[in-house]
Amino acid sequence: MAGMRILASAPALALAACALPSAPGQAPSPATRSATAEVADQIRRCYRAPSVPSVGRLIVTRLLVRFAPDGSLVGLPVLVSQQGVTPDTQPYAGRMTEAARLAVIRCSPVRLPPDLGKRRWSDFYLTFSPGMRA
Repeated sequence: MAGMRILASAPALALAACALPSAPGQAPSPATRSATAEVADQIRRCYRAPSVPSVGRLIVTRLLVRFAPDGSLVGLPVLVSQQGVTPDTQPYAGRMTEAARLAVIRCSPVRLPPDLGKRRWSDFYLTFSPGMRA
């Protein structure tokens, strides 16, 4: 996972992305891996950490995001899973999900490479890990 400081004094956000391959069981091509890293970099810049205690930042949120060929969102980001949700962090799970969704919405449209634009849309799994250090 890659990480980036949001503010000098704020925790970093690690954001990983992977695109769904065109065929089941097919490994993503180097071009697809590059494209997904580019999308993750764009969205990372739009992430705003919610006001939660440090324990809430231990929650890792995974979204499914679908982009049209022009980079605009097709529907809203969908929560796929969250890791690190415990009785102590449960009160912050919703805020962490909302922060991840808002980052995607703020950055839309994203710049997609031309080879991805040939498809009708592109699905991405984006994993937000605010507790990770860059």
